[in-house]
Amino acid sequence: MDLIQNLELEILELREMLKNKEEDLREAKRNKFSKSYDNVIGTKSNINIGNIPKWAIERYSRQILLPDIGVMGQEKLMSSKVLIVGAGGLGCPASVYLAGAGIGEIGIVDYDTVDISNIHRQILHTESDWCKSKAKSAAESLRRINSNIKVTPYTIEFKPENAVQIASNYDLIIDCTDNVPTRYMLSDLSIITKVPLISGSALKMEGQLTIYGYRESRNEKSSGPCYRCLFPTPPPAAAVGSCSANGVAGPVPGAIGSLQALEAIKLLVGRNRENLLVGRMLIFDGEDMTFRTVKLRPKNPKCESCSDHATIKQLTNYEVLCKMQSKEKDLDLNILPQSHRISATELSKSLNTQRHLLIDVRSEAEYNMCHLEDSVNYPLEQLYGEKFDLLVENIKNNDNVIFICRRGNDSQIAADKILKVLPDAKIKDLSGGLHAWAEQVDRRFPIY
Repeated sequence: MDLIQNLELEILELREMLKNKEEDLREAKRNKFSKSYDNVIGTKSNINIGNIPKWAIERYSRQILLPDIGVMGQEKLMSSKVLIVGAGGLGCPASVYLAGAGIGEIGIVDYDTVDISNIHRQILHTESDWCKSKAKSAAESLRRINSNIKVTPYTIEFKPENAVQIASNYDLIIDCTDNVPTRYMLSDLSIITKVPLISGSALKMEGQLTIYGYRESRNEKSSGPCYRCLFPTPPPAAAVGSCSANGVAGPVPGAIGSLQALEAIKLLVGRNRENLLVGRMLIFDGEDMTFRTVKLRPKNPKCESCSDHATIKQLTNYEVLCKMQSKEKDLDLNILPQSHRISATELSKSLNTQRHLLIDVRSEAEYNMCHLEDSVNYPLEQLYGEKFDLLVENIKNNDNVIFICRRGNDSQIAADKILKVLPDAKIKDLSGGLHAWAEQVDRRFPIY
């Protein structure tokens, strides 16, 4: 066994020991708070503590002082259960502030593990959590923030088969995901279980926030549109962006996630819909630091999910509905036939014997980070007008044209666009993209 394996085993043992000690500490604190409270209420005194214990008054006093929360609001928060779907850029700040506010139970769903590229924005995870379950990492961090709350990690993929059973145990769902199939599923789930949904998104320098499925109580009908009311038809897979593909500035999901927590607190303490983002969407633009609120379309009276004549009574296969995968990391478009694709190892061998026109369709920023030698940069988003015409002319004069991107998705889109103009062109796409090149040919090439 080599040094790295020995160190990894030692670290795992130390983490387990630390986890057990932290649990002992939390239990000791709970016992101390409980005994302290028992001593107070068992002693004759002129002090009326009310319905929350002494420690809670001391801990949450700054928010209890707010007329919008008060003692009754704090009681509601401490008895509430919130389910957070996604322990990433949105889920981390949202859960931090909900744990700090004293939410009785926080459930965290995330099937993924911590990657080094996550840490610039996912503030509950650290370098030592690399390859660890995100749900467990987040849960451990939240317990260190507040030992008086219950945190339940779900290290599974949130799917139609388990979503209803899990969500039915909670008072509120917070959507902190980054893919379209899950957004449709969570919207339908909110309507079916009658649990409100706070939905946030963040990409590049922009963020959005709204509430779906709001109702005064579970016995009443939802008011305001659901996700399907606004987007009855899913967008094409090629048109959907993601943080890993398009980038995101860390503070943007931080801001949106924090505001998701604020809306959750307001909703749980009983604020009216006029004070909440029901039927409205908050839009944040980090480029010019502006916030604006837009009015959304009203409920669709013919909505398949939330109308009086709804036809959706149970969850379905949302990857089929949206024609895209919910696991963004595993996204694998198949636009081109196999005859127009080439593997990384095949390309490596071919480069030793033939000249190629290597067209990298990533953004300029990505190309400047790292690229294959002798490749040229034609960003996909700029392939129109004169730029597109220039590329077409260059391809006409080359017999070996290879389109390249990060994972082999955008390169297929670009190649397909050219083939519609030049159907006989000798064009291929690098299957698996530069990730495949790094794994199969040159491990020195950065994977991001």
